Amino acid sequence: MVTEGSYRIQSLARGLSIVSEVAASDGELTAAELSRRIGVSPQTTYHLLHTLRQVGYVEQDASQRYRLGSAIPPLIEGYERQFTPPEAAVRRLKKLGAATRETCSLSTWSGDDVMLIAQEPGDHTVRVADVQVGQRGALHARAAGKILLARADPEKRDRILKDLHLKKFTENTITRRATLEKELERATANGWTMDDEEFIHGLTCMAAPFEYNGTDFALAILAPTDRLKANSETYRAALVQATQT
Repeated sequence: MVTEGSYRIQSLARGLSIVSEVAASDGELTAAELSRRIGVSPQTTYHLLHTLRQVGYVEQDASQRYRLGSAIPPLIEGYERQFTPPEAAVRRLKKLGAATRETCSLSTWSGDDVMLIAQEPGDHTVRVADVQVGQRGALHARAAGKILLARADPEKRDRILKDLHLKKFTENTITRRATLEKELERATANGWTMDDEEFIHGLTCMAAPFEYNGTDFALAILAPTDRLKANSETYRAALVQATQT
């Protein structure tokens, strides 16, 4: 039987890995360094880089190091246009931020991954400051990922869980599928979930889902662990109210 995974084209996947590595760098990577990072031979890396340069996805500077090319900005513009969150969802996010004064985020599905698409900064002196729009991955360790997994239809959830790498980020990260499935059951029953320093030390998050125009979203509150737990009842009420507005 032909499966979705059998359509994976290795050269394309490797080329995209190179683009990702270049994007994550400060433009200081050589071909040899890229070869080591993506785990393929220097010759293969050279051919991939040659193709990527031809189509404008990467370019070399005077020191022969690679940076993103001129084909990338139109992709960014298209991405931002397609993933601009609906105003109704942004209003809920802002309402939650105003009610809690904490950093709050809005996430949704991007394929089989969950991506943070908007954030509202907190105004406490001590607050979460490293939340980035575009953050994705770690569905098992992030409250938004867990609540959207819990809400997903069984076929999609099983497909994702089958291939999900339960990477350990902290000592609290869930690393067993059976444990994660029980957590998702609780999230479904409660209508909200948390990650208790499961992704970042000292950071606890609370998330709840809502649906708008057929798309599932997750609102999340991100705060220092002590403060979120001290205000858990108040924050949970604000979270649930924001998703129901």
